[in-house]
Amino acid sequence: MATVVDSTAHFDARLLESGISQTVLDAIKASGVDTLSRLAFAVGQPNQPLANDDITGFLQTALGRAPSLLETSTVKRLAFEAQTFLVASLRQSIEQTDDSVPRNERASRMQAIKTALLGVNISGELEPSHLLLDKACSMYEKNIVVYLEPSTCVSRTLEVQGAKQSRELSLEKGSLVLRNQDQLTSATDSEIKLHNALVRRGIALQFAKLMSHAQHSEWATFLFEALHRDAPPGYSRPSVAQLLQCDRAAWARLGSTVNSIRQDQLGGYPLGVALLALRSDPYITLFLAPLARHGSMQSDSSRRNTGPYESTWHDRISKGKGKGKKGSGKGGKSNPPMPRDLHGKWHKTPKGDPICFGYNTTQGCPEKNVKAGEKCRRGLHVCAEPKCQQPHPLHEHGR
Repeated sequence: MATVVDSTAHFDARLLESGISQTVLDAIKASGVDTLSRLAFAVGQPNQPLANDDITGFLQTALGRAPSLLETSTVKRLAFEAQTFLVASLRQSIEQTDDSVPRNERASRMQAIKTALLGVNISGELEPSHLLLDKACSMYEKNIVVYLEPSTCVSRTLEVQGAKQSRELSLEKGSLVLRNQDQLTSATDSEIKLHNALVRRGIALQFAKLMSHAQHSEWATFLFEALHRDAPPGYSRPSVAQLLQCDRAAWARLGSTVNSIRQDQLGGYPLGVALLALRSDPYITLFLAPLARHGSMQSDSSRRNTGPYESTWHDRISKGKGKGKKGSGKGGKSNPPMPRDLHGKWHKTPKGDPICFGYNTTQGCPEKNVKAGEKCRRGLHVCAEPKCQQPHPLHEHGR
């Protein structure tokens, strides 16, 4: 992240605001001084008085002529400002109290990104918030991987509208402190909302020079392709929740495999290269695997057991026409669990249709609207007496 003292855009803006002409500014920058940090050491050094001879000598070298009184006084003031900012910047880097990007530096970088990404309309829902840009730049400064969750990648529009505040209890210097915490999040429960959040994150990562927008777009395309990939029979396509889990797992892997996330000497982005390499990682791709639908893993035997009594007797009686068909009356292997009053009776007709047990007991079938001889959910309303199967209950057999 470019601080105030290292920002070329801020240096240009301050000199022009102070009354320095564009011609003098170009001459000073041509001499190699293009930031406040360089100006702080070009004329003396911090915590020492600025001598007029040093200012005059610096300007005469840069301009090739004797400077005017206005130019000398203005540059002297800016040199004092540069040295003050430099000392404050060093103190801030130790205390870590502020990670915000200077306004002029932010505007300069965003304009450069808008010029480079002509196909992306960086406005409205696609413009990242200043907080998101600061988080990405803080990651670059600390040179460590931090997961930017899509729900926290809010737009500038939402940031301007404000955030909901909540109170959080924290421990500071051995005492409990109750602080107000801003909860600024964006919904990611649909494809379009998640897509917009990922676009904002990609812009922020390029803004911080962590990876190119093209690299992050390839990763987002990899995630969304899984949503529309045809799933095998009995399975469903991955959900948005699975995409978020995959994204989180990938960044967790980056945190343990990437040593330096800053640009290399050739201008490449090691973080972007490592992220795209995870598309072929079996552990990462497993999060995007289709999931079985509820009940689709039932076996054929379990499907057959969805009959009136939900037992495994169908498998046992399908082996032949022995005692299981006539009923042995002993509660043997061929019979399903039956009421005590029906021991030794038939549980199905000669055609293989199940017989309702409740209809053949004194309590009767719970489905009172089913008439004798008809079929309820449990079976036929016929007599369970062997070789009878007439439309009457068992306790009326023989009357």
